Amino acid sequence: MSARRSSTSDQTRARLLDLWTGDDAYGRPVGCVTTSFTFDAELFEEQCLARFLSIQSNPNETAKAYLIEREEKLAQCFACVLVDSAHAAANRSLRWHMLPVRVPGGGVLHAKLTLLVWENFIRILIGSANLTEPAYRRNQEVMAPLDFGAEGNPAPELLSECVAFLHRVRRFAPGFDRTDVGPQAALASFLTSVDRRARSLPPADRDDAECALIPLVPGGDTVVEQLNARWVGPRPDQAWVLSPFFDEDARAGATAATFAGILTTRGKRSLRFVGPGRTLPDGTVQIDAPAPLKESSHPSLRHAFSIVEQSIAIEGKQEDRPLHAKSVWLEKDDRTLYMLGSSNFTAAGLGLHPRHNIELNLAYLIRDRGSRFGKLCAQSWPQEHELDDIEGVQFLGGLPDSADDADAPPLPAAFGLALFCLDEQGARLELEMGADAPPVFSVLSKEHGALLDAQGWVRSGSPRAVVLPWDTKRPPSSLDVRWQDDAKSEWSAPWVVNVADMSVLPPPDELGSLSLSELIDILTSARPLHEVVLRILQRRESQKPSGTTLEVDPHKKVDTSQFLLRRMRRVAQALEGMRERLQQPVSSLDALRWRLRGPIGPVALAKRLSAEDPEGAAFMIAEVAATLRSVAWQPLGTLRRDAINPEVTEITRSLQDLARQAPAPPSLASYVTASFEELLS
Repeated sequence: MSARRSSTSDQTRARLLDLWTGDDAYGRPVGCVTTSFTFDAELFEEQCLARFLSIQSNPNETAKAYLIEREEKLAQCFACVLVDSAHAAANRSLRWHMLPVRVPGGGVLHAKLTLLVWENFIRILIGSANLTEPAYRRNQEVMAPLDFGAEGNPAPELLSECVAFLHRVRRFAPGFDRTDVGPQAALASFLTSVDRRARSLPPADRDDAECALIPLVPGGDTVVEQLNARWVGPRPDQAWVLSPFFDEDARAGATAATFAGILTTRGKRSLRFVGPGRTLPDGTVQIDAPAPLKESSHPSLRHAFSIVEQSIAIEGKQEDRPLHAKSVWLEKDDRTLYMLGSSNFTAAGLGLHPRHNIELNLAYLIRDRGSRFGKLCAQSWPQEHELDDIEGVQFLGGLPDSADDADAPPLPAAFGLALFCLDEQGARLELEMGADAPPVFSVLSKEHGALLDAQGWVRSGSPRAVVLPWDTKRPPSSLDVRWQDDAKSEWSAPWVVNVADMSVLPPPDELGSLSLSELIDILTSARPLHEVVLRILQRRESQKPSGTTLEVDPHKKVDTSQFLLRRMRRVAQALEGMRERLQQPVSSLDALRWRLRGPIGPVALAKRLSAEDPEGAAFMIAEVAATLRSVAWQPLGTLRRDAINPEVTEITRSLQDLARQAPAPPSLASYVTASFEELLS
């Protein structure tokens, strides 16, 4: 295999972030789900989501425009991150869900799977890269995209299996049994809609390679067992293992011996370990692998070694590129199996330890390794330098698996789902607590300080659900939990907060303070929302009084009759703009509710009419309701058509209440009443 990888220029390189970018033919983004071990919320929001949602604003250049554009586009799209509980982010936008995953028995969520769904296209990404800046910007990683479009697709069963894998993973996140509202209910609904689409895809064309998922989950088969089962025909006699991490000392030998069971037992066979390494100025070669790997488990089995340099030439410049890719290559004559993904060559990564991780890998079964696809797979392997003589090579020991390298314990499992709710019962935090909570703990927020402690919780009967009123405008993205373990050591960790109903989240201040005139400007403009609002903000800034008293009552500045006529014409144009916005495809119930109740929806327009034009408000609000009822809705994704009418009816009743409160002469009041009766009949 290595003979065909003579230089890095032959290799298939790509910017991982580009894989998040769609195409016009894909249609609107519907939703995304991703899993990661370590996690950078800023990278996810400002780089990954920005590409997926086609956000044009730059947060470092036009922060206000970015916040507005992010608000609008995230409100229309589902997004959820499943992250290992030890690496949950304390700060993030509440417009996307985050579910911390705790693997029973002590393993970690180590799989790296991304599911990107557009109207007409679905992309799966499986590989070695966490959602972090080093992974996406610097490391040597490996990632496989699987694209499902109108034609030329992989087997649709792969998409269904990825959905099933995500369902397995979410079982280990808090709130799994909460099926009414919240992140788990939203995630389950989204995955179900993707699975429906998978079942409607045509079967895959036969090709020179097959593709199979190799997952590692609690209670499932080991990676070694699955590779054994996937190989067809005479057993392979050569294997290459690429891993940045190995077990330490004797355990590494046991892992290698078990893995070697995949190979044939007849004749000579070889197992080559490829790991991080370097050549020092004096010519000494070092490899980050344990010395016990030099000894094979059988005389007929030869162990060989190669290193991947961490400093490589890219576009003529030497750059530091740590190895983080993980792959396995098996060969027998022309037949090859190439596996890539998240599994390091460790007992925890391969499922050979009781406390193993959750992992996900993808295996290509290649019938002819000399085929175009076989060569493409070979080129994705990083350039390695074979160590023909290992006598003088320094084996520095296996670097500890990143999954074993935790500085502090994760949040105890007793702290379950934390949910922000806002409905007729008011704003509140609903906290799920387990009976095995630490004997000493406290829960704090930046806004209110101490919210809950162990003594108070026990005095109140150790309730399974704790409800805390929340009187601050914006909910927290996390709470701070501090506790003592059995050894009296003190620890702290964020307790992630999710939202029951995304549509109730307060908009950015720039959208929450729009005047009627500004709202009409937005609804009558064909330009993107963030561009129009940015111009409004700039106009506000330029119109700030400079010491001269300005007249602010519009009725005192213009003739009233002319003002009313102009206002009615502008409102009519705004209503048409509102209809066009509402008639755009909508992918979820949360997205529908945001359009109806959000800062540029019919309720917001009716409230501004009531506040700024009370004399004509009743009539105009009735026109808002009539426009709403005339919308030709285009549901997609998780939104069912039969869920739209109840929401529209509820908003129509809210508009009716606003119209009743507006002053109007008897004849006009009668007209408005009759209009709403007809709309609600």
